[in-house]
Amino acid sequence: MSARLKMSLVSLLALTACSYDFENSSEVLDRRILAVQVEPPELVGGAALPDSVQARALVVDPADPNAITEVSWSSCLFPPRSNAGTGEGENKRCSESEAVLLQTSGSAPITSVEQSIPVPEDVVGVLAAGVDVPAPLLQVQVEVGSDKGNLVAVKEVAVKPVLPEGQEPNRNPVVKGLTLEGTDWLPDTPRTVKYGDCAEEDKKEVEAEDGETLVKVCQHDMEPVFDDSEAQYYEDRGFSGKPELQRERLSFSWFTDSGSWRRGTTQQYDPRDPSPDNVGPKTSWREPPTKTGRATVWVVVRDGRGGVTWLRRELIIE
Repeated sequence: MSARLKMSLVSLLALTACSYDFENSSEVLDRRILAVQVEPPELVGGAALPDSVQARALVVDPADPNAITEVSWSSCLFPPRSNAGTGEGENKRCSESEAVLLQTSGSAPITSVEQSIPVPEDVVGVLAAGVDVPAPLLQVQVEVGSDKGNLVAVKEVAVKPVLPEGQEPNRNPVVKGLTLEGTDWLPDTPRTVKYGDCAEEDKKEVEAEDGETLVKVCQHDMEPVFDDSEAQYYEDRGFSGKPELQRERLSFSWFTDSGSWRRGTTQQYDPRDPSPDNVGPKTSWREPPTKTGRATVWVVVRDGRGGVTWLRRELIIE
């Protein structure tokens, strides 16, 4: 794929929509919303119910990392999924038919796009009843201004009137850090790499800026650090079609504003999976075809059932 075509594709995807499980090109070329998190990610009957959920969005812009822009937050309710038509209520924007509630609108730095979202009375009532009935779907939506039009991301908040016995409410995943070439990469300390400083046999081919030729660059190993013992167990439909006890397996979506990835999406190792792709969460960042001064890396972490978090790191390229 040519560099020009890549840029057009990313721009098109960024202008249409994105959601909590939105994944496309891992090369960030312009302003984008990479993820939305809500805390807590799951509202459960029988537990202490918060008055609101705290929402925040990971908004990035390589051209202006500290930009101030127009941001609006809203929320809406969809019918219980069992009563909705096929595909309805899933990863679509709020509309007037869903009684959208505008929470806030105004200017904000893209580095702190966040908002408190009240829990609607309809949700409170269902959860307070403590009866195992289909619950309305609460969705949070954020719009962020850009020079190419508003970017929109949606995030569904899980609403569970009753959990299986012994199951805890879902928590957002915790990632303790990131390593670069096997050593800790601290959040506020940029790491330095020497451009092209690796053995010739270790270099990998990437597409040059002309979109037609290939050049060889070095790659640098990166790996998230997390405590496997903190994974939650939950009941969900298994391969048999019946409810089974499942164990969370984290997925990692890697993004950068300079360079590329050996694998843009990785998964936590699963000992039950015989697939050759089941190699764990590590990936390798590949240097850009032409030396640049810096690069930013983001990794978005998901637990597969609504929980999300992220990390950001910086590279200096000498």
